[in-house]
Amino acid sequence: MKTKKALVISTGGTIEMSQGPAGFDMPSQPSEGPVEPGGLPSWLEVEHRRLFSLPSPSMTPSRMAGLCRLLADEERSGRWDGMVVTHGTDTLEESAFLADISLEGSCPVVFTAAMRSPSELGVDGPRNLRGALLTSVSDGFHNFGTVVVLNDEIHSAARVTKTYTSNVSAFASPGYGPLGFVDDDRVIFARAPLGRVHLPPGTLTLDERVGLVRTAAGLGAREVRCCVAGGDRAVVVEAFGRGNVPPDVADAIEEAVASGVTVAVTSRCFMGRVLGVYGYPGGGADLERRGAFLAGDLPGHKVRLFLMACLGAGLDGAASAALLGSPA
Repeated sequence: MKTKKALVISTGGTIEMSQGPAGFDMPSQPSEGPVEPGGLPSWLEVEHRRLFSLPSPSMTPSRMAGLCRLLADEERSGRWDGMVVTHGTDTLEESAFLADISLEGSCPVVFTAAMRSPSELGVDGPRNLRGALLTSVSDGFHNFGTVVVLNDEIHSAARVTKTYTSNVSAFASPGYGPLGFVDDDRVIFARAPLGRVHLPPGTLTLDERVGLVRTAAGLGAREVRCCVAGGDRAVVVEAFGRGNVPPDVADAIEEAVASGVTVAVTSRCFMGRVLGVYGYPGGGADLERRGAFLAGDLPGHKVRLFLMACLGAGLDGAASAALLGSPA
């Protein structure tokens, strides 16, 4: 079999943590690699590069952008058959999504992690890393964008989310399901992702002045106004159901748009897209009339990163909405 080469970029997370007197934490002296995957085929050569040694909540948007720029450089080098990123689980889906929308896609990129540290029973890191490496160099990997591999499942970066705080099967793609599976020595793809979002070509730059507001009964208007007063250029509103908010939140959204702030509306539901079918004050159709745009079925934290990248690329709200396939 022809020799294949894979690059592993480690950023930290539970997959590298150890038990200390105050709980699990990153080691003071990180090891050469995240974990030893074991059981790799002889035809696979793996090189490791450490970028960060951080717990997942410390992965800021600027660090995510730095990771994506490194991946883009390595992608253009043509040296690798596949690349794997090890990452903490709390923000993995955000880093993976930013990579998915910004990379060319000429080299497979797979994110993986662990729900249990190496010092716990039933550690899952080595198996996840092995599955990610095999997926990254699989001959069946074609134009899937960035994917996430945990617990033997392969998920699209745009659709995957962490659904459980501690279970090894925490990652799922509600409403879509996995793209495929890692079955011992085989990588089996069952479907391909369609309708992926791509940023315009160019070096990834983020404008982090994007707020995120989650609505609840009687909640959201003050928070939207706070984002605008704080200088945010865009605000993502996680609305109810089909994309509906309380009337006072709709008023705050209209004020934000009038002041030049882009407002994107998503749903706090796991599944389904937002759509302007309700015309009452605060309904999705009403929000569109007030100048907000509906952001399809992407969750708020991913739309936030998307808008950061769009603003960094010099795109306005209408152009950003068009990239999502949503009318502005």
